[in-house]
Amino acid sequence: HTKSVSKYVGYNDAIMIYTLVPLGNPSEKYATTRHNAGRIVVDLIKEDIQAISACEIFVPETFMNESGKAIAEFLRYHEDREVIVVYDDKDLVLGTFRISFDRGDGGHNGVKSVIEHLGKRDFIRIRIGIAPIGTDGKDVIAPHGADVQGYVLGKLRDEEIISLREITPKVLDAIKTIASDGYQKAMERFN
Repeated sequence: HTKSVSKYVGYNDAIMIYTLVPLGNPSEKYATTRHNAGRIVVDLIKEDIQAISACEIFVPETFMNESGKAIAEFLRYHEDREVIVVYDDKDLVLGTFRISFDRGDGGHNGVKSVIEHLGKRDFIRIRIGIAPIGTDGKDVIAPHGADVQGYVLGKLRDEEIISLREITPKVLDAIKTIASDGYQKAMERFN
């Protein structure tokens, strides 16, 4: 799942290596659930991501709630990496995404695990929206309380998969911008 990259260019100046980590649950059972939206989006553009010299992809083999363990283990052997965690966000409308940095977990157990195991929250996130739009065409209806688990673990409908496909070129552009100009520029351009 990872691609090795040369760490140095030019006069031995170290370049930043960005490791994209799409969160999700392993196995066919969860492959097309809303909770795996981050994995689905990254999978759709993985060849393009791997063509960016400063980027690599690491896909944890753990369940969502254990993501942080796998990432911490990976970083033990791959120091000097800047992590970009890609995950579903039930409070963002489907077909949109946001780049953020140094936030709380927002109630997302995968992100909670990452913060816990890395011992910090200052990492880059690409949040993939999965919330449905209201019947008025405007309001976002984010699931809350007891409805959250059933919603995020529910299978994506065909039109939802189309919405994810439609944002992938912009997500790829955002990743390229992060790699070349930093996350602040990417936030200015894409948020």
